[in-house]
Amino acid sequence: MGSNLSSPRRRSRLNWFAVLIVVGVALLVLPAAGLLALRVASDLTRRMEQVVNGGESAPPLELPEIGVWQGKERITILLLGIDQRPGEHPDSARTDAMMLLTLDPLERTAGMLSIPRDLYVPLPDRGQDRINTAHIYGGPEYAMRAVEYNFGIPVHHYVRVNFTALTALVDLVGGIEVYNDRDIYDATYPDDAYGYEPFVLPAGWHVLDGRTALKYARTRHGASDFARIRRQQQILLALREKLSTTDAATKVLPQIPQIMQALSGAIQTDLNMVEIAQLALTVKDIPDDRIARVAIDETAVQPWTTPQGGSVLIPIRERVRELRELFYNPRIAAQQPAAPTPAAPMRISIQNGTPVRGLAAGTKAYLEGRGFIVESIADAPQRYQRTVIVDYRGQPDMAQRLAAELGLPLTSVATVSDPNSSLDALVILGDDFQPK
Repeated sequence: MGSNLSSPRRRSRLNWFAVLIVVGVALLVLPAAGLLALRVASDLTRRMEQVVNGGESAPPLELPEIGVWQGKERITILLLGIDQRPGEHPDSARTDAMMLLTLDPLERTAGMLSIPRDLYVPLPDRGQDRINTAHIYGGPEYAMRAVEYNFGIPVHHYVRVNFTALTALVDLVGGIEVYNDRDIYDATYPDDAYGYEPFVLPAGWHVLDGRTALKYARTRHGASDFARIRRQQQILLALREKLSTTDAATKVLPQIPQIMQALSGAIQTDLNMVEIAQLALTVKDIPDDRIARVAIDETAVQPWTTPQGGSVLIPIRERVRELRELFYNPRIAAQQPAAPTPAAPMRISIQNGTPVRGLAAGTKAYLEGRGFIVESIADAPQRYQRTVIVDYRGQPDMAQRLAAELGLPLTSVATVSDPNSSLDALVILGDDFQPK
């Protein structure tokens, strides 16, 4: 990769908080963090090493010592969320979530690609199986091999987290805000004792604590695994937004020793802190419209039942290759034409969720001037504090462009697959909306 560091795949248990913030989030973060984020990360490293080692550690990294990322080639990291139950060794757990995070330091682009756990693929030297079993057969390294083998994407590093890490991180930043596109009532949501713990969440915007965020990411009520992986992307983007727009990171510093004592085994990675800090320096200026949100979804698979009766997903290789290209090359809004091509304009509807009269009509006029087709405008059934774009077609590039046109963050986009809809998207204007 061109880094000035050796042993790129050495295994070391690192502090989970700094890694999860700066790797899982920083590959998609931080336009406003700058040097403050690195000072925070250095301080976190020092405090947590003192707790883990039971004594004084080496001095924290100073900014001049970090340097810049020397690699000129793309770097890709496999993020593994494992279904680890109490008392279970992490290597024996299946992956409940698999996501690739990529960074191109020369083009200044990044991307995320979610992989459904029931994808039925050939595993290296083992034959056909679900891709989420790869971790059981050979840990993170074998999971990396399986991804490379099936998608032709070189994977350079991994980060493995369990449910405890996600719950704690969301609580540390003070909760995250997400848009739930439909009412959820999951009477059979699993608890830690192999029983059930019902999960209820109405449609709309919500601020989720860690425990609720975990349920939101894992529930399968009323939807397929594709809805789950979209919610998982929502959570990662919501963490990014919280950390880049508030002082949440600095507020948790006093809690780090207690947290690390309880969660020292929540994450494993082969990245070291210098590499993480250098990556953070590299990606801090990547804007939203240079981040690709991609998932191997309904358009890229065919359901199939194995001879043993298992329900799996067979990849449609041509479509997967298209998604891989989008993952590598996000369609940057600034480089798009001023309006969609006449052959395929985006068809949308607008609802006004604010008390401001004429807001929907003004937005209609603006978007039509940009080449969109606005089928209708109306008042929303209730007031919205935040604006949301509901993507009915599962077209993240188009929805992302619409968000950029309206000056909205990526967290404003919610994907709801509805092939029967005559619309490509619905825009519900909230109190935060600033008309063009």
